[in-house]
Amino acid sequence: MSDKLWGGRFSKKAKEEVERFTAEKDVQLDERLAIYDIFGTVAHDYMLYSIGAISKKTLQRILVSLWKIKERIENKEFQLRPELEDIHMNIEKTVIEEIGEEYGGMMHLARSRNDQVLVDMRMYLRDQINEVMKLVINLISTFITVGEKNLETLMLGYTHTREAQPTTVAHWCGAYVDPLLRIVDRLEEVYNRVNLCPLGSGAISGVSWPIDRKLTANLLGFDGVQENTMDAISSRGEVESEILFALSLLMIVLSRLCEEIIWWSTREFGVIELDEVYTTGSSLMPQKKNPDVAELTRGRVGRIYGYLVQVLTILKGIPSGYNRDQQEIKGPIFHGLDTVKSILQIMPGLVSTIKFNQERMLNLISDSYSTATELVDLIIKETQTPFRLAHRIVGIYVKQTLKSGNKADPGLLTSLIKSETGKVIRINTDMIEKAIDPKTTIERRNHIGGPAPAEVRRMLANRKEILNSKMVNLAQRVDKIESTYNKLEKLIQDSTR
Repeated sequence: MSDKLWGGRFSKKAKEEVERFTAEKDVQLDERLAIYDIFGTVAHDYMLYSIGAISKKTLQRILVSLWKIKERIENKEFQLRPELEDIHMNIEKTVIEEIGEEYGGMMHLARSRNDQVLVDMRMYLRDQINEVMKLVINLISTFITVGEKNLETLMLGYTHTREAQPTTVAHWCGAYVDPLLRIVDRLEEVYNRVNLCPLGSGAISGVSWPIDRKLTANLLGFDGVQENTMDAISSRGEVESEILFALSLLMIVLSRLCEEIIWWSTREFGVIELDEVYTTGSSLMPQKKNPDVAELTRGRVGRIYGYLVQVLTILKGIPSGYNRDQQEIKGPIFHGLDTVKSILQIMPGLVSTIKFNQERMLNLISDSYSTATELVDLIIKETQTPFRLAHRIVGIYVKQTLKSGNKADPGLLTSLIKSETGKVIRINTDMIEKAIDPKTTIERRNHIGGPAPAEVRRMLANRKEILNSKMVNLAQRVDKIESTYNKLEKLIQDSTR
């Protein structure tokens, strides 16, 4: 006869290799859900008591046992037994062993492991979302600080990995602030979907007991109930996919950042220098200073993409309700969150310690004709020449002056204007040099979103206000969850007196 808690229908014991195949890895992953399973069970059983489904004595016995298990978990003394399949069976079996089946055998009344694991995961995921948001906010704050210190630090911007137009370090920083804020927005959105309570859905069609799902949701700090029980059970993996998608977008941003850091810190670029603590050396070549942190971050993007595809592939082939395939979702979401958090913990230090080589950046700007578009605008303003014709004139001018070291040649430009448009206009060296001066060029770009110092200062100040609001909202969510667990602990203490 089966020795499982669910084994009444079975006459044979499970084969050892089958147990290893179906549960061994899952039990290892379940360790991080242990505390959540305790709190979820406390709320569920208190609800059962409140509707008269179990007696006060039964509730007291269960809560006393759960409290002891919680202390053992926190002291890392609670060892999960693989033969019990998962965290849920481990805790229930321990309670039954401690207080007997008469009392412990009632703790799982009106509940399935299907809705039990869902509520555990959602409590875990909302904490994880808050943690990731806190780390992203810290990185955003770092970029804002670096930007505020470099409002007038000129640098060369690139398109197609070729010299394009001058900008500023502050403008570059702002270009990372905004996509990171969008990541926070996405995480806030998915948090709202995560923070709905699925407990009470049972296996798929609810339960016949007059349960109070709103009470359970409130006890666990959820914003509401995920209503349709079949949808709730079937939705496992949906929010995990959303989180992994948001993390994938985050990794795109971080990978782009690291790609720039890697190239710009080469001797050939010489634009930035990385702090030694974020680099490593070579076992053979003593001169090396390798950007390993940036390279590993760039390389670990593939992990997150893989986890997302893994979850989506699991979900696309299963029908409604719970299917054991969904157990395979734990690994990708757990490992994905771990990977991203480890990167976010180190990235602010990497960014804040970057040293910008201003002299080198100015030389790159002046040597690249990155302000050539300003000459196009000069011709248009002075002659009312159509843009496309002025563009062609400057293209010819750039091609010819490149041969002479990019030196301003007003005579050549005047001649080209006359030959292409028939207009006679005198353009002197001062006009050309003023037009293509990178600092002046930046100051002229004072429209919304441009790199002019005043405009970037405004944008950074605005983003700081947004960030402060995000931090307040985050703190409120964290406080609500902490308060929820404190109330549950008090409920345990009050119920066991």
